[in-house]
Amino acid sequence: MNVDENNYIKQLRKKNEAAMEYVIRTHGGIMKAVVGKILYAYPQDAEECLSDSFIKIWDHIDSYDEQKSAFINWACSIARYTALNRLKKLKSLSPTENIDELLIADKRSLTGDKEFDEFFEELVSCLSEEDRAIFVKLFREGCSVDETAQAVGKSRSVIYNRISRGRKKIIKFNPGYFGKGTT
Repeated sequence: MNVDENNYIKQLRKKNEAAMEYVIRTHGGIMKAVVGKILYAYPQDAEECLSDSFIKIWDHIDSYDEQKSAFINWACSIARYTALNRLKKLKSLSPTENIDELLIADKRSLTGDKEFDEFFEELVSCLSEEDRAIFVKLFREGCSVDETAQAVGKSRSVIYNRISRGRKKIIKFNPGYFGKGTT
């Protein structure tokens, strides 16, 4: 069966591996950015964390509710919390860090990682200013859909539509990050 944006969630629930490949191809780039933003100081762990996120999606797809959020938001939340848990574990394993290194790392996480910021800006550069603002709120600042809708003065359904169209546009204009760039 051909997996596409209309049936990939149903196919994931049936444990169709092609559906997981579709998720990796279409959503992997933004999930990688989310993980990279959190684990910037541990690049060797970021790839493993991303893989763990995909495994969690595979294992817990039955808990995804289409009525509560868009799949990309759910997937990015899994990636975010997986990365935060990994960061917490990594920091607890390295008691030899000095206070200056911790202060620098904390300041960097507040002001943003330059490499991540450049990557994110490159991904969303094909979007309109308004759509970029939505993607920044959701995927860089970690706001909820409701918070984003309120901040930009749009309804939830408009935000979901903008995410969907924006995601397709990002994939189309950045095929190097998403395989062939087809949806």
